[in-house]
Amino acid sequence: MNKIYVLGADIGGSHITAALIDLSNGVVAEGSKCKEQVNAGAGAEDIIGCWSKAIDDVLSFAGSGIPAIGIAMPGPFDYPEGISLIRGVAKYESLYGMNIRTALKVSLNFSGDVYFENDASCFALGEAWAGEGAGCNRIVAVTLGTGLGGTFLYNKHILHEGKGVPSGGYIYNLPYRNGIAEDYISSRWLLNEYHRRTGTRLPDVKSIGDLAEKQDATALTLFMEMGSALGEVLAPWLGDFEAECLVIGGNIRKAHPYFLPALQACLQQHKINTNIHISSRGEASALSGAAWLCKSLLVKNNAR
Repeated sequence: MNKIYVLGADIGGSHITAALIDLSNGVVAEGSKCKEQVNAGAGAEDIIGCWSKAIDDVLSFAGSGIPAIGIAMPGPFDYPEGISLIRGVAKYESLYGMNIRTALKVSLNFSGDVYFENDASCFALGEAWAGEGAGCNRIVAVTLGTGLGGTFLYNKHILHEGKGVPSGGYIYNLPYRNGIAEDYISSRWLLNEYHRRTGTRLPDVKSIGDLAEKQDATALTLFMEMGSALGEVLAPWLGDFEAECLVIGGNIRKAHPYFLPALQACLQQHKINTNIHISSRGEASALSGAAWLCKSLLVKNNAR
């Protein structure tokens, strides 16, 4: 291959997706994507084996010449050292304290570099590089799903502090109403609140979205309330950060027709003019963002 590719991987609670990413533009190489289901409650050997299979399939597709692997990984995780700190969340408990970088390099017999970063941050980097945030310097990216992810970027650099950046760069734990933001902006809140208001327990947020499409009053109200809550949480930070664009990802983004108007109205009320974009790339942005880690760090290492 004339182009330079690295491997990007996105690890979720029940799967891993891996693909080759073109370092010139952040695009997923056609035909290279591989996805494996993972039992997050399995032993360490089984989990590493599933992850290795997906990655190895992509390495085999490439043939040779892959200098690095970038991995979008949920936390808590020691990203620089590659050590899992996940426990108490009913997933990947068997990996606690393990050096995942070393385990994968041994399993794959891979001599290149392996980099890790938070999955929400990788999504943000991917959107800034090859998605809705391309061309913007000051970006806030939010992922709406089981939890509430958020990342502040300046010129494709992840910020953990500074003007307009909450502590650590996190938004899930910002104080809101009687708890924190994630208590009111997540699939957990939508499902629990639908059950509380109707007595009906639904299996997933897609079911609430389907009901909203049928003009179910409770479903429509919940999405509207969530959109307003997101606006109230983000407004002061978007203003202080002088964000050029807000990019929204995560599975709940698919219900944007029902929460976006309320979000826009809330931000307008607070005189926030940040452009709002709904991600069209989804998981591809996490893969691109994981590859961006390789791009930036390879350049840095080669300059030494």
